[in-house]
Amino acid sequence: MPPMITSRLLQPVDFIFEHHRQSSIAVSPQSFLMHSISIQLDGPSKVEVSCGERRTRVTLRRGDMTIAPYRFSIDGAFVEPCEFLQLHLSPAVIDRAASEAGVTPAIVPVFGVVDPLAEQTIYQLEEELTSRRGTGEYVNLLIQTLATHLVTYYAVETCTTKEAGGFPKYLLETTLDYINRALDRNLSIEEIALAIGIEPARLARAFRASTGKSIHRYLNERFN
Repeated sequence: MPPMITSRLLQPVDFIFEHHRQSSIAVSPQSFLMHSISIQLDGPSKVEVSCGERRTRVTLRRGDMTIAPYRFSIDGAFVEPCEFLQLHLSPAVIDRAASEAGVTPAIVPVFGVVDPLAEQTIYQLEEELTSRRGTGEYVNLLIQTLATHLVTYYAVETCTTKEAGGFPKYLLETTLDYINRALDRNLSIEEIALAIGIEPARLARAFRASTGKSIHRYLNERFN
């Protein structure tokens, strides 16, 4: 059965915004002509991406973000049935944001990162584009905000999520700071997750990917 894909092309200027729903699909070798940012809408859904001799396997869950930068090439991929939002940004958008922020425009590829700020920005962008209530100025502001966020936390020099999963720098620092400020009492994963605004299961998975330790082990080391 061929893959079933639905998409909406909403703004073919500096960006393209799409909503996909598809069955299992084998992706052919390709090089991305824009910066591609995807947010998973369901899950779990397994993805395997081949780049040369390297294979990256990740299980995506609702809210997880994947970034394929401009000119990033893959030799192929296999994706289980899934639904996701996909925003394609032109290189010019990222270049402008990087210039204004005084950073490099070189964004790294990431798979399955937990980033609620980027996630909510893309949800808001979808609502504005599909409801037609939003003004062009507000849509542009959302695009600019997201582009600045990407060049700040996913540049070569600053990205902390070069492997599958994990947190961007701002969220890892927020999590560690919350833990370190509570050394006088016992903390639960549920409390930390509530404080930083994500589900406990996603916190545990991303924390391990970012630090190489389970959050239980990290807490035990800090409090003992």
